[in-house]
Amino acid sequence: MAKSIGIVFLLGLAQLFWSQGLWASEIPDFSANYLVKLNGLQAGELKRTLKTNADGTRLFSSETEAKGVFSLFKPDLVTETSLWKSQDNTIRPLKYLYKRSGGKKEKFMQLDFDWQQNTLHIDDKQHPWSLKLKQNTLDKLVYQISLMADLTEEKSTFSYQIADGGKLKTYDIELKGHEVITTPLGKIDTIKLSRHRDDPKGRETVLWCAPALNYLPVMLEHSEKGGAVFTAVLRQLKGIAIADAFEPLQPTTKSGFIP
Repeated sequence: MAKSIGIVFLLGLAQLFWSQGLWASEIPDFSANYLVKLNGLQAGELKRTLKTNADGTRLFSSETEAKGVFSLFKPDLVTETSLWKSQDNTIRPLKYLYKRSGGKKEKFMQLDFDWQQNTLHIDDKQHPWSLKLKQNTLDKLVYQISLMADLTEEKSTFSYQIADGGKLKTYDIELKGHEVITTPLGKIDTIKLSRHRDDPKGRETVLWCAPALNYLPVMLEHSEKGGAVFTAVLRQLKGIAIADAFEPLQPTTKSGFIP
């Protein structure tokens, strides 16, 4: 279904949200569920979980599935997993796996990070190959955990070296400003960020991350060249305290008016 889905912000406002700093290893295990929409219509759900294994490694996983009428036309199930560990207060990915199944175009991609030999092994079940690893390379899923940690620092731009689609790419993330986002859990203050792209394809990815939730994204939006806009809005969260994070929504009457 969804394809795995700038301007310097005024420092005076940004400092309201930046804290003393957060290591990726300090982000607690969590489970988050997002409602996915396509051009405003409910299309499926996105589940993301972070858990710690017995050996200290951590597994970040993402699963996107079509629901309702959209599942009849696009029954894809997209899963991503990133196995990683924290070393010297940085994220070191170990294995990344991408699977798309259930639809007409199935896809498989596995990345194995050999930090002893500084080599990235790539397997697409057709023509396996290898690349030389660069320092601090991340996979395209776990970089979002790194971003959550990095947002506690006083920066307006963030740059990551990403192993994406069998290539090494640079993801440049720009801080766009501050917005209050309305979710099924209530209203919440967020930092808005956008991934900058130089290509003219009209694609754009925007994240709204909540300082009160360890900078977890509470909304994601991805726009495609053809005009399709996919959004994912947080509706359930476990593992990260939400008691004081959200402003309750005001109840409405049957007519839709706030009493």
